[in-house]
Amino acid sequence: MLKSHERFHSANGKRQILVVDDEIINRERLGQMLQSEYEIVFAENGKEALIKMKAFKDTLSLVLLDILMPVMTGIEVLKEIRSDPDLSRIPVIVITSEQSAEVESLRLGAIDFIPKPYPAIDVVHARVLRTIELSEDRNTIQSTERDALTGLYNREFFYRYGNLYDQFHKDTKMDAVVVNINHFRLINERYGKAYGDDVLRRIGQIVRDMIMDDDGIVSRQEADTFMLYCPHREDYADILGNASAVLGKEAELGNRVRLRMGVYAQADKSIDIERLFDRAKMAADTVRNNYLRTI
Repeated sequence: MLKSHERFHSANGKRQILVVDDEIINRERLGQMLQSEYEIVFAENGKEALIKMKAFKDTLSLVLLDILMPVMTGIEVLKEIRSDPDLSRIPVIVITSEQSAEVESLRLGAIDFIPKPYPAIDVVHARVLRTIELSEDRNTIQSTERDALTGLYNREFFYRYGNLYDQFHKDTKMDAVVVNINHFRLINERYGKAYGDDVLRRIGQIVRDMIMDDDGIVSRQEADTFMLYCPHREDYADILGNASAVLGKEAELGNRVRLRMGVYAQADKSIDIERLFDRAKMAADTVRNNYLRTI
């Protein structure tokens, strides 16, 4: 789930920066450059950097990462960061004298570079501040476009991105899909809101996984309604079966949760996108109480 972190609210009110370099002279010099404006945390190698990133993941505003280090290189650290949803939200500026490492670092998620030997202090401050502010703006946007419980797009941004996708993929046949939880209100009443929220989070992850590799987008429209907009496919029965199988592996969820799906296949793009999903919702409602048919 995506969250908006007030990263700059550290204990002393300054934004917090992690400086990672195996050479103590370089660490101290960067620390001296930045300590008037920032709270500085240090790490001597990539392994220690990951430990400290996890410890300070909610307060770190930036990582300044050397590339050539013992124990674990900066490239290896970037790969680990990229695979961790919590750490990947923390921006990284790479510190290097190796121009050949710049392209690979960018591909792995680095935002900018500070060369060695270091440029003037004003240049370092400008790059650091720009990177932090861009990251905070990105996190603010993400917090407004996502459902806080599931991390999926909210309805407004889902429709906006659906329209944007269609602008650039005019010839791609698209399906509008609605997934509902049968009798979700009864689940909440019987097992409590905390349990109901857990159900929604898990199903949100399942429907996101359904189309992760298919350029689709997913939204939680309201309490128990999920919307998917994706290139046309024919395997919805398999998808819903796999979702039920995943729920079934967890006895508590499998015994209580049943899903139904409505599909408006190869949707007419001349119709407003909200109407496409009205039709998919109508389709889902036709199997609301049908225990033999779920799509």
